[in-house]
Amino acid sequence: MKKKIMAVTLCLAMVSTFAVGCGQKNETDSGKSEEKSSGKVEIEFVQVKREAAESYTKVIEAFEKENPDIVIKQNVVPDAQEVLMTRASSDSLPDMMNHWPTDAQFVQFEDEGLLLDLSDKDYMKNIDSKYLDAVKAKDGKNYIAPYNVNFMGVYYNKDKFEEAGYTMPTKWDELIALAEEIKAKGETPFILPNKDSWTVSNLWSNIEARDLGSHEDEFEKMKAGEESFETIPEYKSGVEKMIQLLDYANEDSLALGYDQAINDFANGEGWMFLQGSWTLPSFLSANPDFNVEFTILPNDNGKPIATQTVDTGFCVNAKVADEPEKMEAIDKFLSFALSAEGAQIYTDNDKSPSCVTGVKAEVPQFQPFFDYVEANGFEADGAYPPTGFEDTKRGKIQNVLLDKDVDAFLKEMTNDWNQAVEDSK
Repeated sequence: MKKKIMAVTLCLAMVSTFAVGCGQKNETDSGKSEEKSSGKVEIEFVQVKREAAESYTKVIEAFEKENPDIVIKQNVVPDAQEVLMTRASSDSLPDMMNHWPTDAQFVQFEDEGLLLDLSDKDYMKNIDSKYLDAVKAKDGKNYIAPYNVNFMGVYYNKDKFEEAGYTMPTKWDELIALAEEIKAKGETPFILPNKDSWTVSNLWSNIEARDLGSHEDEFEKMKAGEESFETIPEYKSGVEKMIQLLDYANEDSLALGYDQAINDFANGEGWMFLQGSWTLPSFLSANPDFNVEFTILPNDNGKPIATQTVDTGFCVNAKVADEPEKMEAIDKFLSFALSAEGAQIYTDNDKSPSCVTGVKAEVPQFQPFFDYVEANGFEADGAYPPTGFEDTKRGKIQNVLLDKDVDAFLKEMTNDWNQAVEDSK
């Protein structure tokens, strides 16, 4: 059943913490950590979210200052998930990692007993219970300590909007009418980085979730074979709207990558950018003076549903339980990182909402979104697709932007979903 949570909770939950320790090392082919030196306990922490590395660094530095006998070596590699899969197959996962709780790889590690049960750790009490409930495993335990949450919507260049006297609409047809007017000026309404398949996948989710909200009910019915991408109308309209946006986007959007798109938008190209809350630090890094705001993406009826998803969290290699010295060090670090003090450091740097209670975020760029949520509430979305489906979807989703055959795409997605369900049995 979907759970509606009012905005007051969201505002209390703002946090962020991402860091790359001072002693950051490079991953070797063998995947083994550097040996412990100078009598210090060294913990390898593999970072799956590159853009969060600097924020984690701030948390790690604050912790190490108070705990000089412990070194948290944050390991940032280009293809972290591939590295983790390789190391899992050789039974050499890192001591600690962060991961996405709805990601198929995390679920696989969880199901195969590779991760430590954190349910009874004292620091888990610092996390808002609704987020713990959202990421519980099939056995009712928590193998991940949810750290921050994200949400999707639309960024807009505030200076351009104010100069033109525009306000962001809440209805889709009004958004398109606005895009028409901007296009008539000879300017680009939307910057779309469609070269990266994950951004196209997120774009679809961003659009359809404004009508579907949490996917818990739909995913359960789809896994049971009662519904499909072809029978749920919001999926089709979402793809159609995604294609419609191409008429108002940068030329050849399939050639524009995420990093370049961020730089372009932050430096004045385009009027709007459809993405998630995680993008804000990158905009401000590209242009600290960028006057940007973020709000809910419009839908057809003018009452779009705001959703919020646990983004990443901390996981621990189950084998560390047999190494008391390392386990004690990790518990100390997580006790700090998941405290109001540690989580506040993360939030101040990453600009993302926190799962830790008592953490506040001052993020004026998100204020229009917060205002919308305060008035309308939001749905916590902890649903995840069957293992392997997301990777398959990302491998094919760009094709529909080329051939625009929506029905064929939805049929293919249904077949791929059903195959993933069958393979996971």
